[in-house]
Amino acid sequence: MEEGGVIEKRATLGWGFWLALAAGLGWSLYRALLNESWILDDEISHFLFSWKVLNGDSGMLWDTWTRPGRNLIHFIPSYFGIEVARMWTLFLAGVTVWLVGREADSLGLKLLWVLPLLICFQWWFPMLSYAVLTQTPFMIVWFLGVYLARRKQLVWAALCWGYLPLVRHEGIALSGLWGLWVICGPDGFVRKMILGKWDEFGGKFLNALWLGFWTFLPLIVMNVMTWMSGRGWPFLIWFESKPTEMYGSGSIFLYLGHLLWGAGLPVVAFLVWGMFRKWKVSDWALVLYWTYPAYLVMQSLIYWKGLFASGGYYHFIMPMAPWIGLVALKGVEALNDLAGKFSKWVMGLVAAGTVYGGLIMYQFQWQIPDGHIPGLPEKFADISWVAAPPLRQSRFGGGLEKAADWVRNNVKDEQWLSHHISLEYYLYRESYGEKLGGWGGYSVDSDQFKPGAILIWDVNYSVGTHGFTLEALEKNGWEEVEQFAWGSVRVFRKP
Repeated sequence: MEEGGVIEKRATLGWGFWLALAAGLGWSLYRALLNESWILDDEISHFLFSWKVLNGDSGMLWDTWTRPGRNLIHFIPSYFGIEVARMWTLFLAGVTVWLVGREADSLGLKLLWVLPLLICFQWWFPMLSYAVLTQTPFMIVWFLGVYLARRKQLVWAALCWGYLPLVRHEGIALSGLWGLWVICGPDGFVRKMILGKWDEFGGKFLNALWLGFWTFLPLIVMNVMTWMSGRGWPFLIWFESKPTEMYGSGSIFLYLGHLLWGAGLPVVAFLVWGMFRKWKVSDWALVLYWTYPAYLVMQSLIYWKGLFASGGYYHFIMPMAPWIGLVALKGVEALNDLAGKFSKWVMGLVAAGTVYGGLIMYQFQWQIPDGHIPGLPEKFADISWVAAPPLRQSRFGGGLEKAADWVRNNVKDEQWLSHHISLEYYLYRESYGEKLGGWGGYSVDSDQFKPGAILIWDVNYSVGTHGFTLEALEKNGWEEVEQFAWGSVRVFRKP
């Protein structure tokens, strides 16, 4: 507990907490080991970028697209394969839940055994907690920034808040909110200036500069290292609010829907209830928890205005999971107080309902029934009301696997190109012919293709992103050699 501004350390969180955490991480582990595919193609791209750092391209560590902050966390385990990288990511997710447990204890919450359930059984958690993506790294660094600030470790907290933009670009807004927290707090120079305490102003101003230095240090190092590796200046990304129109825009309320489905109706109900209850302690650092709803508002505004290639994806707000679980626990404890002598039964129902919602992952099953891609026969699976089945390979993905086998058996010294990252993933430890970079800016009629060059065409990236339409290929004389998955993946040869 917190007494006189000092947070007392508790010896243990209780066996109930650890059992619940084991159950939650076990569900994520089950999906990580048995999923036949991946929730986002970006995961494979991020993994390959990280793998290349220790396999001949160290400069890839500072590539802006793959996020240097994420890459620094993943590149060593990625050297040993995607399975190791995933287990490392899931471990970080577990550490985050442990930190939230310690925080809940310091805030005077009692039902700590419920907390891991409220976090780990949000349906987006078992899909993204292990993935080699930005979500889990962003989640742990963000919460650690609050955790350290609450314990007066302000320099380390500043490093965390400054590291966030290296993991996801929108983290710069959270860094800015951290800066406001520093200068406007009880020890901030703005507060001293307003109160007319000029004798204290100078020292507090220098303290703000000191913390500002540590906040900006990760950004400075990243920008310099990226520039030295020949990849330009990453900070320029924040001046390009509309880099593309392809992601569109939409309702300002979209992310409220994502929150409802992503965290689950029961958890969100307790979250709303918990937001209107006071903490049992008074601490200026608690203000930092408002960065979470502020982040939700920011993502909503960005998508509404169609800025920064948002796309309105649900996984952007999954890093809010720790805060959602922590505040929801306040709501659960309020219900427990109302339940009185029936509290054990009520808490059992709460735990069962939370776990069940996280097991069936209804929104996930409804959204992604069979990895359907335009051009393939449509076949939707039935919803499982017991537990969401592992992510199976789609027919389109199976076609890409077969195309990789075709490359193994048929490409010798030929020049070849594929646009889908799956081909590079299935062959990343192997070498065949002259592999061209899929995002190298080639066109159908490019003179960079030699006679006999092979194109592994797919209905997704080849057409929508690179303009290799079937009509254009036919017009330029490309010969179709093979096709897979109802023609959604094809092999062409240049005459």
